[in-house]
Amino acid sequence: MKNLIISIAAVALLIGTWLVFFNYSSDNINSYTHSIKKEILPAVEDQRWEESKDLMKSLNKDWHKYKKTALLFLDTRTVNEIDYSLARAIKYVEAEDVSNASGELNSIIEQLSFLKKNDEVSAANIL
Repeated sequence: MKNLIISIAAVALLIGTWLVFFNYSSDNINSYTHSIKKEILPAVEDQRWEESKDLMKSLNKDWHKYKKTALLFLDTRTVNEIDYSLARAIKYVEAEDVSNASGELNSIIEQLSFLKKNDEVSAANIL
């Protein structure tokens, strides 16, 4: 009986930890997506480069903070792909390349969407 109680407590701890991370992750991904759509993309498309660079620097800082925790729970490959896309987007903004910067930012939005979808607890993700 003692082993059963310990097993149930361990499973409850794992599920609780996952739920806390899921809420944290969902909030962050929504924040990044909103920031890109409503702030960064309009600044890039209007060629406000200094503002775009500052916004990208802020997004990059926030992403790397989130990434440290996300790597404990999520697929490393997906997280790294977003990291690479973010690095490319930063370079495109620094080069003041509207087309490539906006394309890469839209790619990041899609990658974040997939990350969030794969993060959810669903039958498709379990099997």
